Amino acid sequence: MRAYNARLRGSSRVKPIICVCVLLCACLPAAANVQFIDVTEAAGIRFRHATGATGARYLPETMGAGCAFLDYDSDGNLDILLVNGRDWQAPDATQTARLYRNRGDGKFTDVTETAKLNVPMYGMGVTSADYDNDSDADIYLTAVGKNRLFRNNGDGTFTDTTDFANVGDAGWGTSAAFFDVDKDGWLDLFVGNYVAWTPETDVPCTVAQHRSYCTPTVYAGQSCRLYRNRGDGTFEDVTLHAGLDNPNGKSLGVAVLDYNDDGWLDLAVANDTEANFLYRNNGDGTFTDEAIVMGVAFSASGKARGSMGIDAADVYNTGGTAIAIGNFSNEKTAFFYAEPGADYFVDTAARVNIGEASRRVLTFGLLFFDCDFDGYLDLFSVNGHIEPEVGRHQQHTPYAQLPSLFQNRGDGTFRDIGKRAGLQIAGVGRGCAYGDYDNDGDLDLLVSNNGVDANYGIPWLLRNDSEPIGNYLRVKLVGTTSNRDGIGAKVRVTTADTVQQRLAQTGSSYCSQSELTLTFGLGQNDTVARLEVTWPSGQIDRHVAIKANQSIAVVEGASQK
Repeated sequence: MRAYNARLRGSSRVKPIICVCVLLCACLPAAANVQFIDVTEAAGIRFRHATGATGARYLPETMGAGCAFLDYDSDGNLDILLVNGRDWQAPDATQTARLYRNRGDGKFTDVTETAKLNVPMYGMGVTSADYDNDSDADIYLTAVGKNRLFRNNGDGTFTDTTDFANVGDAGWGTSAAFFDVDKDGWLDLFVGNYVAWTPETDVPCTVAQHRSYCTPTVYAGQSCRLYRNRGDGTFEDVTLHAGLDNPNGKSLGVAVLDYNDDGWLDLAVANDTEANFLYRNNGDGTFTDEAIVMGVAFSASGKARGSMGIDAADVYNTGGTAIAIGNFSNEKTAFFYAEPGADYFVDTAARVNIGEASRRVLTFGLLFFDCDFDGYLDLFSVNGHIEPEVGRHQQHTPYAQLPSLFQNRGDGTFRDIGKRAGLQIAGVGRGCAYGDYDNDGDLDLLVSNNGVDANYGIPWLLRNDSEPIGNYLRVKLVGTTSNRDGIGAKVRVTTADTVQQRLAQTGSSYCSQSELTLTFGLGQNDTVARLEVTWPSGQIDRHVAIKANQSIAVVEGASQK
């Protein structure tokens, strides 16, 4: 274990308090004044998402695209990637995904052309990880049409290895995730697919004699794909063998998790107007869909919802699993929860104060993160309708909508503090990701907005300026026998008053990728008593007495002596 970029905070930032513990609540720091500041323009990010909309009302124009925090040049500063669509006819040469290099001074530089990522496509999603175990971040982009894999050359440039790697599925790709299906040390690739649509097969739809965007029920679904990493730079399509060949799903979001805690990575998939999937990894290269028996396929009334973004985590520090899913307006965000060893999940959205607060909005990307470092994961979501003229038919449903920030109160419930936290600008939110781009310890947010016309489509870089805030520990994993990024590793952090567990994962949100470094809020604790990493290989590493407010790298097999 080694420390890097340590940023110790003065003790004056955390005020001593007296608290009363209720339900799950341990002693928490003083309530932080949570604040996020839009620094997009000041950071030098000049981007507008292109949908290609001309009035034909093609379905992809409603869906927007994702975003990512990643460190592509391994300099310790998080860079930004924004996925882009394009015009259907004669696209502009700049209508490609854009890569912004973090200069380390709060500003970014567009390096797309230099990095050789300026490849035209109608982009949708992004996932990033080191699939070839050479210590740098590779990029996979999904699209309406051929998906693309870009191998990082380690010199600031990428090479399009899609055809060589055999991962260029030409359907309608959405969210994707790298994860190690078989624990052989190589990251495999899961790719969500939406519906069978092309401009030539577009179905015209109308509402009150006005041309409108169709619902996905008009089109047949497409099966997700699973590619097994052979370890030589190529992948094998094992979808059929793995039991994942299922065209019934119209998949938009995927979360990697281990809901039965058996050490094998499972998949939760959010489907639009179809039953969600919960694929249990059988440990032999195959999966079984347990969504119905585990209670996450449908709403409590037994209906399939318009599901988009998804994330999964232990939000109460009990070892249980929460699965949050963003749904269509008037369907409410789902908040499925299961205690350790539970026979099934229960949608507790109403009970935890998320259901009613999310009823009117249409939620795409969402994610769990600790915005105030009190040791409990909060829930951030971005919202925006798919129909620009929705107000004509639904008076109280706006097209552009405010994002939501549900603060975990530590007692089993949440409260929406979005407006109070500075999230007061409405957008057409689609993807979102978290990461500490300015290396000050706390977690910032990146949001992609759909660009259906000139009024929208500008992303948001939201800097976390919350005060006072709890202590923290950031953990970067370096696999040796396991995959280099440690995807699938379980990290347990024990302090004087709580035990937190996180899973290193890609995917989650909607078509987006958060940073891979794991960040733990420590509240008032200035020391981590014990840190334990269970790697995919089975190796368990332990470290004790770690000082708070620093970033550390934990190398597989290098336990503290």
